Amino acid sequence: MTHTAASASTAPESGYTLIELLVYMSFAVVVLSIVGGMLISSVETERDVRGSTEATNLGQLISRSVQSGVRNASQVSLQNIDDSQFLVARTAGSAASMVWSCQAWFYTPAAGGSLYTKRTAPASRIAVPVSGDLGSWIKLGDGVSTNGAPVFGGVNDRITVALDLDAGAQASVVMNTTVTPRTLATIGDPCL
Repeated sequence: MTHTAASASTAPESGYTLIELLVYMSFAVVVLSIVGGMLISSVETERDVRGSTEATNLGQLISRSVQSGVRNASQVSLQNIDDSQFLVARTAGSAASMVWSCQAWFYTPAAGGSLYTKRTAPASRIAVPVSGDLGSWIKLGDGVSTNGAPVFGGVNDRITVALDLDAGAQASVVMNTTVTPRTLATIGDPCL
């Protein structure tokens, strides 16, 4: 029995000292601070990239909408109303029998700038919307502004589209395009 009592008193104590725990905790705080900083940086970068991507997608949507309407148009009209703009195109459909439709785009700088579109088929007149009359219009997007030139411009049978699109914390995305109608002006049902 004396042998077991002696071995119990000579056994090393297990566990960490207070100094070892403080060193490990300090090391863990440094590692977590580095990882947390990297995580915050990647979240901010993702937010910026998402804002730029959404603005670019909106610009492409607006450009495609105007290009498809104006490119196949037989008549195009552009009106400047105070700071707003109203673009109307009379377009032939792609069905077996030709059906004319009217498509319009309305830009208003109110509330940060918005762009709307509306289509009627068969072709019937689309009136310039009044501020409260945009319920039947489709909003293409918000955060649309001018970059020194009007959003829509018309020179020599060409329609230009020049936009600045809000990209959040990043610089705005600039979109410029020019569309030329494929056909000459013809007489038909009025859209204008």
